[in-house]
Parts: sequence; C-alpha cells; structure tokens
Amino acid sequence: MSLVFHAADHVYELDGVPVPSVTGILHRAGLTDFSNIPPSILARALDRGTKVHQAIHFYNERDLDVAQFGREFPDYLPYLQAWVNFTEQRRFVPVINECRIASRRHQVAGTLDCLGILDEVAVLLDFKTGRPADVAADLQTAAYHALAMEWAGESDDDPALELFFSQHAVVRRFAVQLRKDATFRVEAYAAPTDYRDFLTLVAAQQIVAKRKDDWVVKVA
Repeated sequence: MSLVFHAADHVYELDGVPVPSVTGILHRAGLTDFSNIPPSILARALDRGTKVHQAIHFYNERDLDVAQFGREFPDYLPYLQAWVNFTEQRRFVPVINECRIASRRHQVAGTLDCLGILDEVAVLLDFKTGRPADVAADLQTAAYHALAMEWAGESDDDPALELFFSQHAVVRRFAVQLRKDATFRVEAYAAPTDYRDFLTLVAAQQIVAKRKDDWVVKVA
C-alpha cells in the first residue's frame, strides 16, 4: 500500500489515486466555513496553525530549539508554551507524531497530530490554535482514529502504528486548544456516532462527486 502527500497542492494519493482528506470532507460539508473572516486575518491564522503544528512536532521529537523559534516567531511562542504546559501538567507522553493515515475502504486520507499517553491512558490528540468546535474536531478525531486503526492493520509503512493499537485496545479522543496567553483547554469526545456521522458526509459527497467527476478536495 502506498500513501503519498503532495504538500505543494495539499493532495493525498492512495495507491496512486488522488483521494480527499478528512479536513477536505469537513470543509466541503460546510463544517469549517471561514468565509466571513477577512482574508488577511484568515491567512495569519492559517500560518499560525501551520507554524505551531510544525514546532510541536519537532518539540515532541525532542528536536526543537525553543529559543530560536521564539526569536523567529515571537507572536506564536505562547501557543507553543501552552503545549509545553499541557505536556508537563497533564503528564502527556507523545508516542507517534504527524502520522499519515488512510482508508482504502472509504478512499479518504489524513494526518493525525499525535498518539500518546495522557494521565496513563492511550489517547489521540488534535491540537488547535483556534476553537475546536469551529473545525468539527469531534468528527475529525473520530475519523483519524478509525483511519489509523485501519491503516495500522493494512500498511507495512509504519510498524509503530500497529504496535500502538496492539498495546492499547481503547484509545480516547481529545482536542487541545492552545491559547495566546500560553494556557490550554482540553476537550474530550466520546460520542459513538461521531465516525458514523463523518462517513455519512463521505458517502453523500461521493454521490455528488460521481455526478460531477470531482472527488478530490484540495484541503489538507
């Protein structure tokens, strides 16, 4: 199985075929509609999210110069500090970071933020610099969880993923909102209907796409 992400145009290819992303599905469904936000503000928010995500990835891998990040992006440093505070206060241990996953069954792909151990419990985390509700983080994390389990069972590309799920039968889902004052808020998701609702969106969009010949949504 082959999963490739083309960062330049934000497109995933699964076995050589372009497929939409989890966030692309939610965006097309109108659950992540930022049309009322001025372009300049939206562009800055997107840049902030990207830079902070990258910084957290390297921090989790113990490969980030925090001081240098602060000098280059002083306005974004509090969001990184919020993550540091979260890991220390909640005893969070990251295990797998920025993992590409996909479902051959549903022809969808994505990148989960982090799998790890939170207060001695296995968790899937998605961290946000905005409000989780604004991007349907409940459905997003449910999709990542299901895709990750399927990918772990079918892909030989990431044995660590298979090991994680073999060791942890139960994985809880959370969003961690990182705030500009270096504080954080944790939001838990446990509704059993979350993934079913996401798949309903996928099925509806596939029906429309077959009629319009436009299945791939270029949103990472």
